[in-house]
Amino acid sequence: MSKRLFIFCLITVFAVVTAVTGTAGLSHAGKPTVAPMCKQCHQAQDKVIRGNFVSITESFKTMQVAVGSLVWVVKYGDDLKLTGAAKLAAIPKDKEVALTYTGEEKTPYAVSLSVKPPAKIPAEKLMKLDDMKKLVDMGPEKGRYLLFDSRPAPKYNEGHIPTAISFPQPAFDKVKDKVLPKEKDKLLIFYCGGVTCRMSPDAARRTEALGYTNTKIFLDGMPAWKKSGNLVVSATAGLKDFIEKDIAHVLVDLRNAKAAKKGFIKGAVSMPAKDLAAAKDKFPADKSAPIILYSDKEDAAAYTTVSSWGYKNTSVLSGGIAVWKKAGGKLAKGKLTTTISYVPKPRPGEISIEEFKALASISAPDKIILDVRDNDQAMNGMLKGAINIPAGEIKDRLKELPKDKEIITHCNTGVMAESAYDDLKEAGYKVRFLNAIIQIDKDGKHEITKK
Repeated sequence: MSKRLFIFCLITVFAVVTAVTGTAGLSHAGKPTVAPMCKQCHQAQDKVIRGNFVSITESFKTMQVAVGSLVWVVKYGDDLKLTGAAKLAAIPKDKEVALTYTGEEKTPYAVSLSVKPPAKIPAEKLMKLDDMKKLVDMGPEKGRYLLFDSRPAPKYNEGHIPTAISFPQPAFDKVKDKVLPKEKDKLLIFYCGGVTCRMSPDAARRTEALGYTNTKIFLDGMPAWKKSGNLVVSATAGLKDFIEKDIAHVLVDLRNAKAAKKGFIKGAVSMPAKDLAAAKDKFPADKSAPIILYSDKEDAAAYTTVSSWGYKNTSVLSGGIAVWKKAGGKLAKGKLTTTISYVPKPRPGEISIEEFKALASISAPDKIILDVRDNDQAMNGMLKGAINIPAGEIKDRLKELPKDKEIITHCNTGVMAESAYDDLKEAGYKVRFLNAIIQIDKDGKHEITKK
């Protein structure tokens, strides 16, 4: 090879290596430290990396953080200061992080890692209870709004705020084109299961990303609405589920006995509205019993009477018996019973609190505890040995779950756990769910209470 050709080849190789390392991040010199998405709010700082968490390698005590297409590999030790997550292993892939390190670029050592917290909801985005009540009383047309229930459809069916439309956050992409209006400036209000529920804030955020400019969140949601004694209505689909799945409930026909005999919903108890106030002692001792009231119309006064007795799962059948018939609901004829018989029983697929506690204290080889909360919630504490797949991602991540083990799902309240149960059951998995309120701290310690 001639001297000239050798020099040409050397220059070419150098140029290629320089180009590759400059774009793919193989060079340690001058590495980018701020991901493109982070540059909107942050500037480069000495020995601070802002990017997306990739993973950890516990055996080598290293973590990987992506800054665009480049991946930093950073050593860490037991002295790492971690904020925003209970442990490194709980940080989901692609979560935004800020890492401070010491040493040189070639051998960085992590001093601290901060996980980006959930976005706070600006005060102007929040809908207050009194304002929500005023709008519902006005109705969507006069109030010029659309109200969306972000909970899974079964929960909407069992009881929702009047005028609300079911828009389940887990099925956002599938439902959005069916329910969102053409007017981008229309007032859109989202709610779900209260201040700890992340479904309505997430749905509102995703709606804004589609170009809608007037979204609000009724963050207090169903718990506050019910606690204030406001009317709750249930859908015919919810009552059909109760009947078909043999879920314990109390169904009350508020019409006069003569009208009820001509056609009533199977399983109903006759209790005319005019006699309801004096019938308190006929109702179950269990205040968590689902009570469904129906008549020819939505009887708000009857709802107020029963809910004031402490029955927290009371609802009025939306649209009354006319909507039931229109939806294909069957009617029975004859004399109705006047005695309420309520025997509480677990919902299909429900695991008892006692059994769940026992499973959470051990690592059963034939079972998996699946935490279906959002990543941000799971990062603040998970049960020992549990794995986290958000409920909305279950159908897309079935390959991660073995079919030779029983899966036990849980969330904060049982709402998303039951939704995940339905998806897994449909996919052929052996599965149950926890229908209770569970609080978990950063060390995995937990407290479970009946709903």
